[in-house]
Amino acid sequence: MKRVLHSVKSLSRARQFALVGSLLALFATFAPWHTVGTAVLGTSHSFTGFQDQNMIVGIITFVFMFAAVAIIGLPLLGIHLPRSGWKEGGMLVFFGGEASLLLFVLTIMHATSLTRAANYDLRLGIHLALIGSVLVFFGGYLLKNEESSERHSSTQPLAHLPRRHSPNHLNLREDSEKEKEDSRMQLDI
Repeated sequence: MKRVLHSVKSLSRARQFALVGSLLALFATFAPWHTVGTAVLGTSHSFTGFQDQNMIVGIITFVFMFAAVAIIGLPLLGIHLPRSGWKEGGMLVFFGGEASLLLFVLTIMHATSLTRAANYDLRLGIHLALIGSVLVFFGGYLLKNEESSERHSSTQPLAHLPRRHSPNHLNLREDSEKEKEDSRMQLDI
């Protein structure tokens, strides 16, 4: 456990953002996202990210954030993921961005349409999930920039090869002909 904590501290700032955000969003899928109550009966029901109309978005958020935790957390445990065509930063940007977009749309839908129908409150869970997914997106964006700067700094400039021809290689013929004429003139003198 001590080794894992030390390796978490040694992560780059981008990976730390993504790890904290994905863990926060994973926790938030199990927390209440909204509450519906009736004033007449005096009852209220809370729904998590896996219940009621939240279910599809909650499942997608859970899967994306679980994948983000796996991308960052498994190498800390010594388990290396198979290589794919996607870079780590690109995957985190995708997972965080898609989850953020879905959660934002769901929040807007809840805030506009359902509040008129019943005594309806958004709860802390949906807001924490949205904040966590934005952190994953931001961490992935920073990591993507790190990866691109590492790629640019690791490229070596091409070696300078000697030129076979001078830039004005067409003038060489004229120069050589002039030299021949000059040498002939000197011989004549």
